[in-house]
Amino acid sequence: MAKNQNVDDITWIRRWIKKGLSKDKKTLDLSNKRFDLQIALDVAENLAVPGIEILFMHNCWIKDTYLEELVEGDLFQGVQELWLYENKIGNQGAEYLADCDKLDNVRYLSLYSNKIGPEGAEAIAESPNLSRLETLDLSFNKIGDAGAVALANSRNLPRLKTLHLDSNGIGEEGMGALAESPGLKKLEVLNLTYNLISPEGFERLRESPRIQTLKEFHFDFPADDD
Repeated sequence: MAKNQNVDDITWIRRWIKKGLSKDKKTLDLSNKRFDLQIALDVAENLAVPGIEILFMHNCWIKDTYLEELVEGDLFQGVQELWLYENKIGNQGAEYLADCDKLDNVRYLSLYSNKIGPEGAEAIAESPNLSRLETLDLSFNKIGDAGAVALANSRNLPRLKTLHLDSNGIGEEGMGALAESPGLKKLEVLNLTYNLISPEGFERLRESPRIQTLKEFHFDFPADDD
């Protein structure tokens, strides 16, 4: 928001749209805008761009309370790719996204480098609104074993092909669940680097027939002894 801006003047929203909207009018880039609660309220009430498919909102200082307002507006309606990485989104924010029926068309959801814990991952795993997701990036959060288990067993992510869970404090239990991934039938790519060191978890991943069917699997396996 511009300095000394009158909160009753929302012409800045038109400027944001003009600057961030692509020529084909399918991508809107709002990244690196400094959100606060009033901006979130104004955006929710006044910003709608029909036809956009890709929405960038990374590094916007978005907190859970801001998302509570944003999901009530029309900004997310029909979006296929939603980039929300490097914000301040926690469990409650993840729950707001999971409960947002306007996201029923989203295929790509990036929540990289936020503050999402097990409860947030569970909300995403249980959401019927995110059933069209094909790529989910939760890297550099704090979902732990419970969050990994919820995602691995999810019956609401039938189209998920790519799952990024790097640096999430996932240990043996979570690795074991992901080694089977009974709910993720379409999974093709799994990233698990920078998680907890667990010899038992390593072995379950190494020996998993399910993991061997993946097109890509990235993990910090310890070097074999010569």
